[in-house]
Amino acid sequence: MLIAQIIHYSAAFLTLAIAVLGGGIGQGIASIATIAAIQRQPCSYQANFRALIIGLALIESGIIIALVTALMIIFSTQPLTIGIAVGELGIAAAIGFAGGAVSIASSFVVRAAAESISRQPFFSQKVTTVMLLAQSIMEAPVIIAFIVSLLIRTRINANPELLFGLQGLAAGLAVGLGSIGPSIGQAIFTQAACKGIGTNKEAYNKIFPFMLLLEAIIETPLIFCLLIGIIILFRPLDGALISDALILITAALTIGLGALGTATGIGFTASKSVEGIAQNPDLYSILLRTTLLVVAFIESAIIYAMIITLMLITKV
Repeated sequence: MLIAQIIHYSAAFLTLAIAVLGGGIGQGIASIATIAAIQRQPCSYQANFRALIIGLALIESGIIIALVTALMIIFSTQPLTIGIAVGELGIAAAIGFAGGAVSIASSFVVRAAAESISRQPFFSQKVTTVMLLAQSIMEAPVIIAFIVSLLIRTRINANPELLFGLQGLAAGLAVGLGSIGPSIGQAIFTQAACKGIGTNKEAYNKIFPFMLLLEAIIETPLIFCLLIGIIILFRPLDGALISDALILITAALTIGLGALGTATGIGFTASKSVEGIAQNPDLYSILLRTTLLVVAFIESAIIYAMIITLMLITKV
């Protein structure tokens, strides 16, 4: 019982601590960049201040979700078992990693927006719109992690044994680790998009649709991780052993790391393309086709990871 309590309260702590760590770092990055931009261009104060408040509020949203989740863990009325406690670690992994990664990634968009507004003060409304949209799309991992956390809670409440707790841990790791790669990719790409608008405001009409399309593509590895997380969570475990649950954890690590490489690679590719569009908008069609072709090859990495992951799951 003591071990279950230690794991239980550690899960609540980690849920909030990891998200707060990322949120604090992210808000610091955003604030420092905005202050530097205002110093460089004092006339951009009003626009930069408004963008900063919006940006900080969106960065804070991940922490709020983590807080709600931590309170749900602490004040759960379900009788505590070692299985439930281990399952709650899965909730901590999903929410903590997603919230922390998204908060830090989101700050890079705010930083790039501040730089662009200082360069183009009279184009600040467009830059702020791009920043707001980019941050909103970035919140997807946190929302998905929260949904999966609720599913894990339902699963372990109905099946409080250790085997099902490890199953919940595996599902949480799949989504939590799967959130890190898309967050990194989004940070790399969207800050390049915001900087591109600041460099050449005439390229806005080309950069904006390009950004929407590539942001959606960068998020696709997370969809694979969500699918695997749900398959793991609801995989029948009749007659299964603890060693079988460890195979599920291995499967979660496989898809999570696959998403990390895939989404990061797409982010680097897309950022270089958007820089080219900003420098020469006439190359939009060529760069778009080239980027989509390269992305198709990069996406094959997550497909390979998913094949291996499904093969692992079928061993259980």
